[in-house]
Amino acid sequence: MALTISRSVRPSPQWQDSLIRLRAGQRVVIDVEGVWSPDMRDQIVWCGADGVYRFPAGASYLLPGANVGAVVARIGAAGPFAVGSRADFVVAADGVLHLAMNEDPQRNCQAGQVTAQVIVFAEP
Repeated sequence: MALTISRSVRPSPQWQDSLIRLRAGQRVVIDVEGVWSPDMRDQIVWCGADGVYRFPAGASYLLPGANVGAVVARIGAAGPFAVGSRADFVVAADGVLHLAMNEDPQRNCQAGQVTAQVIVFAEP
């Protein structure tokens, strides 16, 4: 049995509480649709949940090395991981799911939004 929950994600490097509490061992699938624009300073670049193609984030971003503008997540205090347009994983430790745009916290000129469909499967 599974539960599907829909959450809007603002284009922000601030962690957004999904209000979805996960337990270790649960399987979770996240599908993300929509477009948004990270702060690219001198240009407007629209992208989907996978971020700006072949444009890895620097050290000051939430998840260095992942595409700028990609959807990223964290569960509880565990470090961030890339979600992009789809992620399928088993939860390692109990915690609440948080989502954000992979962006530099010093930048604040983003636009758009994406919608995440979070499918949480019953514990094994």
